Amino acid sequence: MRGARHGSGLLAAGAMFALAVNAAQAATSVPDYDRAAAALSDIRLAISTITAAEDNASNGPARYKQAAQRAINCLVGQGDEAYDAAAGDPGDAVGAVGQVNALLDRAANPPFVPFLHGVLVNLQSAVANLQDALKTDGLDDYQENVSQALLTLEMAEGRSGTFDVFGGMLGAIANTELGVPPGAPVQGCCATPHGAGYGVWHGWLVWHAVPLATGGIATAGSSAIRKEGSMLVLYSPAASMLYHLYAADAQAPAALSAPGAAKPVIAVADKAGDGAVSYTAAQAKQGEAVYTAHCASCHGDNLQGVAAPAIAGKDFLSTATKNKYTVSILNTIVTQNMPLSDPGSLQPADYANVMAYLLAANCYPAGSTPYPANPGDNFGAQTLSAPAHPAGTPDANGVCAVK
Repeated sequence: MRGARHGSGLLAAGAMFALAVNAAQAATSVPDYDRAAAALSDIRLAISTITAAEDNASNGPARYKQAAQRAINCLVGQGDEAYDAAAGDPGDAVGAVGQVNALLDRAANPPFVPFLHGVLVNLQSAVANLQDALKTDGLDDYQENVSQALLTLEMAEGRSGTFDVFGGMLGAIANTELGVPPGAPVQGCCATPHGAGYGVWHGWLVWHAVPLATGGIATAGSSAIRKEGSMLVLYSPAASMLYHLYAADAQAPAALSAPGAAKPVIAVADKAGDGAVSYTAAQAKQGEAVYTAHCASCHGDNLQGVAAPAIAGKDFLSTATKNKYTVSILNTIVTQNMPLSDPGSLQPADYANVMAYLLAANCYPAGSTPYPANPGDNFGAQTLSAPAHPAGTPDANGVCAVK
């Protein structure tokens, strides 16, 4: 039912489909951050409303059409003629279209505007498809229209790549000032962060700095991570582009291009001693099995990368040393973003075993103390670099066999 239907007719019709914003609601002073979050929530509610009806095998045509109308209500808001209160409304009164229109209703032209124009076209197209679905008599025609609506709603939401997200509402929030909460500290984009807050340049969001002690740091949507003192700095997908633009600006400080200047990449500090982080050989062997089942399809059987980067060996450790990866950062990335198909889905002990396996594969010697399932901040200062005394004989890629 969710297969895409090709053809530009409905998309063009959707782009021309005018949806009004309730004047009183649009005039309300609401922070841009809150409007963006509300629009994203309404889009996701529309998607979940449709898919929940699909997934219930006992539903008939009436329930399917009620779900389609409820999704329309989430998108258009109570002030639009397409709204039908009888179907129910799981969203807010303004609706996704109203929130996006309110964000676009300004004389200035901030960088999120192109994102939101794309979002608006896809929302309008989805509403048109859902209205067509309400008029159908047969289930096949209904499914065809709803499938197209789901496709355009997914584009309006934004599709995540392997490490980041660019399009849709997610892209607008991840890359522009729409991702900065009201009252949050804002700093210059290209200086080293000196505290928690956000780095913004001409409306673009470059980075978000979070204290390492925060715990449970969400890294999804970030293209790179860097440790700066006690801060974890999450760089936006647009950061690399913005650094080039900033460097080319006539007013950019010379320090930006100076050797050793901060770059938007993950950094991890170095620490002497191969035994800085302990794990057991038994853990590493168990972690190998978990890795094979959940990680090898992306990172490769030899840990050299397939659809994702290498995570062991010379290339990985060179990157780790250059960018100063701490074990704490690696642990955060592994536990919160992996496996890619279902982040955070493994048990804490499984993640600990995978970390042990990665340490062993990178030739760190095993010890008698297990890698902890909940390390907390214990490893915040302990870093990854090539061991001075590798455990075992590295292969041509610098990877040690786990025995």
